[in-house]
Amino acid sequence: MAQRPPSETAATGGDDPADGPSRQPAADDADRAAVPADDADEVPTDPDGVLRLLDVEAAPPGTFGELEPSTPPLIDAQGRVRLSFSRIDAYRNCPRRFRYAYIDRLPGVPGPHLSFGSSIHGALEAFYDRKLPEAPSEEELLGFLYDAWDPSGFRELPREEQLAFYRHAQDVLRRFHRRVAAAYRLPAATEAWFELPIGYEAVVVGSIDRVDVDDDGGFHVIDYKTNRKVKDRARVAGSLQLAIYALATRHLFGALPETVCLDFVVPGVAIVVPLEDIDLDAARETILATAAAVREERFEPTPNPLCDWCDYRDICPAWPDDGSRGLGAAAEELRRRRRSATREVRELRELEAGVERLASELRDEQG
Repeated sequence: MAQRPPSETAATGGDDPADGPSRQPAADDADRAAVPADDADEVPTDPDGVLRLLDVEAAPPGTFGELEPSTPPLIDAQGRVRLSFSRIDAYRNCPRRFRYAYIDRLPGVPGPHLSFGSSIHGALEAFYDRKLPEAPSEEELLGFLYDAWDPSGFRELPREEQLAFYRHAQDVLRRFHRRVAAAYRLPAATEAWFELPIGYEAVVVGSIDRVDVDDDGGFHVIDYKTNRKVKDRARVAGSLQLAIYALATRHLFGALPETVCLDFVVPGVAIVVPLEDIDLDAARETILATAAAVREERFEPTPNPLCDWCDYRDICPAWPDDGSRGLGAAAEELRRRRRSATREVRELRELEAGVERLASELRDEQG
């Protein structure tokens, strides 16, 4: 696939990677107008009450049947706490932030570094997702970046900064290609999804960036990192994420990996450690301790140096209220989702009616 470079003269986007490729058709203007802006929070109804599913304030629990949550947040049907490395890491950093993000489901603000990382990951997934063991060309890899480019975290940046991030991503992938192309081989899996039970108390979910297999059938776990600084070998060996991925590899493929690796793709350094350096028992204990704390609803705020970058600082009780504390972005996201759900339910009902008309016509023709 040929790389399609961003236009440096266009003021806004279309097919410019700085604004992101179009992954789906835009909604028709008539569809957008289906719910008038002035009535965005007013819930339409029909005779059978289907659209009333949005009128949550006036409805008692259980009104909407299967649409209602069947378990408390993060608790699965077996009563286990559903965690991931990111959730555990967020809890260890600040339990209150964890609650806002994963229990209350308050929206966060996408940032450029998250979008940069997801774009690189998407390109590398495509690079290794092949049917034949021949490395894609550098040009193809840059095309994968174009297709995977995530614009969500860049929208507030000036156009030149967006282009700078995109050019930087291209340079990172060019260096990656030079580093790995000669020894390219197909992996056992890319983005290997897992749901790893830990006793009866927790299940850890996630996906492993890449699992390689050597000529002797041994597995090797690779996780990509797009931060600039490289962790030393001791910190990589102590990575909870890699310990979880090692356990997940056994769950998926029946054997623990022989090595685990953090590949820091920006500086181009891969730190590999053998399995015996990974403390799997400590990982299990951390998972179970986090699950117990979540179940007990221990969500105290923990001020730390990352608070300045926290999406929820304005509502956190650990910080003084300057008079601006309120629901803010959360309320706006709630309104946005209600508008979207109203439109989608209306479209669903129209489609159901259309299918029923067609079915009736077919029955008449056949009867």
